[in-house]
Amino acid sequence: MSKQKKSGVIRSRKMKWTALAVATAIVVAPAAYSGGKLNGFKPPSTAAAAASARQKESVDRFIVTYRQDPTQRLSAASADSRMQGLATAARDAGVGIEPLRTLATGASVIRTDRKLDRAASKALMIALMKDPNVLAVEPDRRLTRQFVPNDPAYAQQWHYQAGTGGINAEGAWDLSSGAGVVVAVLDTGSTPHVDLAGAYVAGYDFIDDLDTAVDGDGRDADPNDPGDWHSGECNIFGIPEDSSWHGTHVAGTVAAATDNGIGVAGVAHGAKVQPVRVLGKCGGFISDIADAITWASGGSVAGVPDNATPAEVINLSLGGGGSCPAAMQAAIDGAVGRGTTVVVAAGNSSSDASGFTPANCDNVIAVAATGPDYEFAAGYSNFGDTVDVAAPGGSGVTPAEDNILSTLNSGATVQEDDVYAWYAGTSMAAPHVAGTVALMQAAAPMPKTPAEIEEILVNTAYAATGFPVGCSYSKSCGSGVIDARYAVSVASGAEPLPDAPPPPPPPPPATPLENGVTVTDIEVLADESVRYELAVPNGASNLLFAMYGGTGDADIYVRHGDEPTDTAYDCRPFSAGNNETCFFPAPESGTWYVTIKGFSNAAGVSLYPSFVDPGWPRALEAEATQLNNHRTRVQLQWTHGARFVDIYRNGAILKTVRNRNHSTTDTFRIIGSGTMTYEVCNNGTRECSDPVSIDYASQKRRSR
Repeated sequence: MSKQKKSGVIRSRKMKWTALAVATAIVVAPAAYSGGKLNGFKPPSTAAAAASARQKESVDRFIVTYRQDPTQRLSAASADSRMQGLATAARDAGVGIEPLRTLATGASVIRTDRKLDRAASKALMIALMKDPNVLAVEPDRRLTRQFVPNDPAYAQQWHYQAGTGGINAEGAWDLSSGAGVVVAVLDTGSTPHVDLAGAYVAGYDFIDDLDTAVDGDGRDADPNDPGDWHSGECNIFGIPEDSSWHGTHVAGTVAAATDNGIGVAGVAHGAKVQPVRVLGKCGGFISDIADAITWASGGSVAGVPDNATPAEVINLSLGGGGSCPAAMQAAIDGAVGRGTTVVVAAGNSSSDASGFTPANCDNVIAVAATGPDYEFAAGYSNFGDTVDVAAPGGSGVTPAEDNILSTLNSGATVQEDDVYAWYAGTSMAAPHVAGTVALMQAAAPMPKTPAEIEEILVNTAYAATGFPVGCSYSKSCGSGVIDARYAVSVASGAEPLPDAPPPPPPPPPATPLENGVTVTDIEVLADESVRYELAVPNGASNLLFAMYGGTGDADIYVRHGDEPTDTAYDCRPFSAGNNETCFFPAPESGTWYVTIKGFSNAAGVSLYPSFVDPGWPRALEAEATQLNNHRTRVQLQWTHGARFVDIYRNGAILKTVRNRNHSTTDTFRIIGSGTMTYEVCNNGTRECSDPVSIDYASQKRRSR
């Protein structure tokens, strides 16, 4: 990274690193002044490395999400029941529990009397979930910033220009400046800067933990960034880091003053930035970020004055490993419901973004990073189907000019002078999109919904640039690099919405299971999963999924008709170790989906699926052929069944046949069109296949 003194001379600055896989940062100095190539620690880039880091974490804060509607007032009896549940869980798990506060989503934040490792955390989660009113219990993990560490410097801001890999902002500025739109930047807070003078509206500091806040107090109306430097306690390598002033860099990309003869330009120079402080020393807690999302979008948070200038756009240049927490998803859904578009960084671990939050949450615009010439930043950027679009985040390597230039502060610990510096990362990519959303909303005759904003960005990016260089459906990094001019023009109504990108091929199916056949040697990493499916026929009974053996700790999730999630399932035992079973005495027919998810790394696990097969007819298929003279012939085929079977058509017995070839034909003459529904049942019973239907349209003569 570089910084400037007041004289404008650029001096080199030491590399700064955050060793967590999701927060690895490259800070790049200009090649002409850096004195040589960059050095530092290469970030872990594999899912295994990320899972290993998560497995070693210890936590003392948890978010408990309840099934009660958060819009309903909590009764005294319910509050007492919750406290009793916490007391019982504390006794069962052998830890002290302190309730901290209730989030705007209705979830509760608790703290234990000591940090718990992975196994002890699960024991507490199991104890808490014995309360039937508890929907989910999740560690209140820290998320971290996602950067890789006639305006005089505008010529060096390739990332705004057309044809260089930039977002074509110049064309957009002829249509919109973003005036009247507020962009909330949930980050490290704000610092005064000459290129951000007049750009800020009142924000808030949501950091509740004093050690994280480092400003001597908790939540208050002062989002000033006091610096996030540390002496090595925030990464596993023990490497000290200077203050990042990350929020100031992001804010400059969103809305630095433009055409003012000073410094750099911002994407939406007419918009206002609302600094919301959620990241401090060592990052920030999910619970604080969830409340900040609610507040920034115009929702109410207990103990915090309502936001007088709710944001139309929220930028989250932060992230961490794991699935999307229920409390985070609820906050995002609330923001989107209030009309706020939520833009998030995809993450910097060179991994699938599905394993990183909030990029893997629903209802967000997840942004991957590219360097010059629309080339995917493969050295750090996350990718995958959860990514929506890409934007310039910088190459992450020298020369510095291939990265993102924006506003900064020169202080190594506390604030000093205004400077400008090149950063790289998906943290830098996201505010390009957030600023473009501000341009779009300012140009639109009526405010666009978040879904409309996403559709315009996705479609125009693909139409303008296609997939970034190095990306494809097999390695997705969004539909393309955003084109600000095209997106603003479509939002304003001046141009029609282009077609959506062609759909990707369907994802690989879950691995099929066979009745009574054990799958062995299953291996799954922490927070990763493997998927299976089992076809269960009509009339089956005593459906069993038994997971057992091996090492580590995995959990089984089972659901009928759709793949299970962390909060949607028909069975989730959630116990310590790998011995878990799901049993259904009278299961529905159809496909049952099984997900085995690693709570910690697990290996050598076995899965045994079984059910009692009654031998009813099943797998019925029907094919209709139109014949002359308004006749229709339907060929029926099935498997299994008794010696004789009854054929039902539209609920009435059509005929009884010997079940020799598992097939028969039905020919009927009806003038017109309609639908016929068939079932095959064991003779004299209602032991039947699932019904199938065909459509017919009769004709006088069959076309040739």
